[in-house]
Amino acid sequence: MKRSLRRALWATGAVVALAVAAVPMATASAAGSVTATFTKVQDWGTGHEARVTVTNGTSASVATWRVEFDLPAGTTISSSWDADVTSSGNHYVAVKKSWAGPLAPGASFSWGYNGVGAYKAPLTCTVNGASCSGGGTPPTTTPPTTTPP
Repeated sequence: MKRSLRRALWATGAVVALAVAAVPMATASAAGSVTATFTKVQDWGTGHEARVTVTNGTSASVATWRVEFDLPAGTTISSSWDADVTSSGNHYVAVKKSWAGPLAPGASFSWGYNGVGAYKAPLTCTVNGASCSGGGTPPTTTPPTTTPP
């Protein structure tokens, strides 16, 4: 009888532990992320116009956003609107204008730029420190591996 009781308690504890372990993963993936997409509006060979759309895929307002990206050699930004853009070489940083309010859950905000050279998509891109495509930042260490019991 004691053995059956121990097995039942162990099984119940294992089920509870698995359920609790799954909750943070479901919450993290349901949280969504802030993304940024680049779209070619026009390309006339020696120059181009691009639109960058920042989208809040989270369930909370985002007070500010910062898009960092690198353009390929031969492509530069000559003017921009609706974002404050700074550069160092081909590395650009765009931040929300002071007059723009928070980005509500599910909302998008677009800003644009004119560039020198034919349109080329950015080589790298982060928004608020995470991948522009919505993934997290790459881990700085390799996660430990576990072996099943």
